[in-house]
Amino acid sequence: MGMIYRRKQREPASHKLTEVGPYWMKYYIEGRPIQESTKTFDREEAKRLLKEREGDVAKGLYRGPKVERTTFEDLADLVKLDYQLNKRKTLRRIGEYLLHLKPFFGKMRAVRITSERIKAYIVKRQTHGAANGTINRELGYLKRMFRLGFEQTPQLVARIPHIPQLKEHNIRSGFFEHEDFLALRGALPDYAQVAVSLAYYSGMRMGEVCSLQWRQINWTEGKLFLHAQDTKTNTPRVLFLTGDLYRVLNTWKGRCDLKWPACPWICHRGGIRLQTLKHSWRKACETVGLGQLEKDVAKGRKVWKGKIPHDFRRTAVRNMVRAGVPEKVAMAISGHKTRSVFDRYNIVNEKDLEQAARSLSAYFEKQTVTIAVTVAELMDESRSSVSCKEVESSAEFVELARGIEPPTCGLQNRCSAD
Repeated sequence: MGMIYRRKQREPASHKLTEVGPYWMKYYIEGRPIQESTKTFDREEAKRLLKEREGDVAKGLYRGPKVERTTFEDLADLVKLDYQLNKRKTLRRIGEYLLHLKPFFGKMRAVRITSERIKAYIVKRQTHGAANGTINRELGYLKRMFRLGFEQTPQLVARIPHIPQLKEHNIRSGFFEHEDFLALRGALPDYAQVAVSLAYYSGMRMGEVCSLQWRQINWTEGKLFLHAQDTKTNTPRVLFLTGDLYRVLNTWKGRCDLKWPACPWICHRGGIRLQTLKHSWRKACETVGLGQLEKDVAKGRKVWKGKIPHDFRRTAVRNMVRAGVPEKVAMAISGHKTRSVFDRYNIVNEKDLEQAARSLSAYFEKQTVTIAVTVAELMDESRSSVSCKEVESSAEFVELARGIEPPTCGLQNRCSAD
């Protein structure tokens, strides 16, 4: 049972105790006494606040005064610490998320971050031209903040607000035809040709490609080993080196042994590890007509419109499936863990659709049509017999639509009576 009271202070002259300051309330959470200021001098208002707090405690919606003091920054620090402890590879993304979240939610109490405020944030980001996928990544970070705060002991948040997820329409679907890849590789400098060859034939992410070292290749068996710490999913993989990819790596290895024998990295530029292909990539794409910088009116700046290195990953998955590689094996090579993501990367282009249409047409041309005869015709004694035969093609026997068709086969060959 809770209570309200005012703190007492002894007067220096009379040594009498007098009540000072606002009313305080005392209530219990799991038998532990909690004292909290009501910040009001009105006794009835203090009673109302006490009953409200006791109601929240009874419903399990309140975990103590610390919950009321938790701020957005406190929760953001939890996520940063979690990333550091687990050595997540996406730690750099935190700054990108906070760049947009902090101006809107910064210095705000966690209890004030409600679904309505989150929806207001979504509207603001959309008016600034942010894509739904970008907003979803930021909201995912916000949800992670509340999840970690809820799991703390004692809890920093009493409950997690509903955080909606937007439907994404910006899923990329680009891929390379083989002639496009050869043209682009020919326009790139030597050090970049090695990186794009690895990405095109294996489906590795560019971050995984740039982390490869020569010691990971077994030249005798023709294998390239990817360590768990070098992959996004923390799963080791093995890639067999054959054909064009083996020739490219073998030639590059001989050149590196002569010029940069101490460099451990496969993808490097002058002995320095390769970090990105951004500038050389765009220049080569513009040269062969696979992309260019275009001005985006909504964003007020130029954006890249064309092929990106990640298209190689989609291309590798598609090529493996078209070559007859079992999907489970293709997933093991590309490093996909979930079937849904793999299916999204297994892209169908217009050539596939055209081939499917031609195959379907050829199938229909080979089919024969069996003549359908109604029961009434069989029972009609006026007709001597009905001879039914198979015909080679059904196109010339197609009947024209006559309003509501009877429940009989639309392709018929009416045989006249003898």
